[in-house]
Formats: sequence, structure tokens, C-alpha cells
Amino acid sequence: MDQSLEEIRERVKLFLMDVGGLVWDNTTLDEAIRQALRDLQEVTPITLTLAGLDGALVTVLEMGMDGLIVRGAAVYALEMRMIDRADTFELNQTGLDMSNLVEKIKSQYLIDVQKIRTRQFQMSASVPYFPLPDPDGV
Repeated sequence: MDQSLEEIRERVKLFLMDVGGLVWDNTTLDEAIRQALRDLQEVTPITLTLAGLDGALVTVLEMGMDGLIVRGAAVYALEMRMIDRADTFELNQTGLDMSNLVEKIKSQYLIDVQKIRTRQFQMSASVPYFPLPDPDGV
């Protein structure tokens, strides 16, 4: 099922428990989605697009990438929120708890992005590097 920007954005809001959009505005979430899509683009040979994002008319994603984009966008949105609130004093110091949670989610997200990168190398018809000449001439 092709996902559009609006559908991915709603899934990110659901992941962040902000379905009403009270904490994160659409501009912030769109930037977070853009960054997550960029992460996946770095490890995928095909050009990835998301309908509605940056003028794209169609969605081009491999199967399962939409879930990674949602998690990655949530990580980036949480990081942006932490930066925004870095100088805000909180009596209960929940900022550190949020930081630890973001780090855990981000670690798993980056591991999953690496898995896609590895899979791309394994499926490639050619080696992902150029062969070096034998220094001994053999």
C-alpha cells in the first residue's frame, strides 16, 4: 500500500501520542519525515519519494520502509523537541528520561537502516567498490 506524506505524518503523530497535533506541528513533522527519508536514501540505490513531500507526486519505497520512516521521523521530532526545551527548567527533570528514550529508539532505528544497507549490498549485481590492481602483477 502506497503511503502519502499525510498518512505517514498521521502515523508519526500516533507513534508520538500526539494525534491532535498539540505538541508537534506539521512543518516540524514534515522535516522529521524528510530526514528519515534521507537516511534511507543514503543506503538505497533507487530514488525514494513520498507523495506530497517536496513536490513528489508518487511514493517510491521498498516494502517495510514506511515503518522505518515513521520511527526515524519520531526520533528526529523528539530530538527537535529536546533541543527546543533544552533551556527550560523542569522540577521533575523528565528531559533526561526523554533523552534516554530517544537514544534507545534511535539506536534501534539506525541498526535497522544498516540492515537495509547490508541487504542492498547482498542483492547488488555488482560489487559496491572498485577492484584494486594486484600490486604484484599476478
